[in-house]
Amino acid sequence: MSEKIIMMSDHFEDSNRRKFPRKSFRKTISYISSGQSHIVEAVEIGEGGISFKSENEMEKEQRVIVNFFLPDGDFFSVRCTFRNTSSHSQDFTIGVSFDDVSIALKRQIRAYVARTSSQSVFN
Repeated sequence: MSEKIIMMSDHFEDSNRRKFPRKSFRKTISYISSGQSHIVEAVEIGEGGISFKSENEMEKEQRVIVNFFLPDGDFFSVRCTFRNTSSHSQDFTIGVSFDDVSIALKRQIRAYVARTSSQSVFN
């Protein structure tokens, strides 16, 4: 019986792991939701999505368009789907997944994550 519980626990931990690594991304971005544009501060970015602070809550599976520049990169406007939220005092940290990620965006995010990872190792 205890083996089954351990196996289920291991499976649960694996299902909560992110598919792609994320790195801190403290930049101003915008998102469009229900026809309104919002300017917010990003928190993290990875090939699979981005998180940001917002005063507004989102509904499960809500679709938004996120606009941002990558440092030393291009401007991107990406369709996203709301995945999770956590609340902090007066605002929320919203996590969204990218719906259709272009090869160019994937490459630039991968380069950004690798660049910031190597900088933190050597600093």
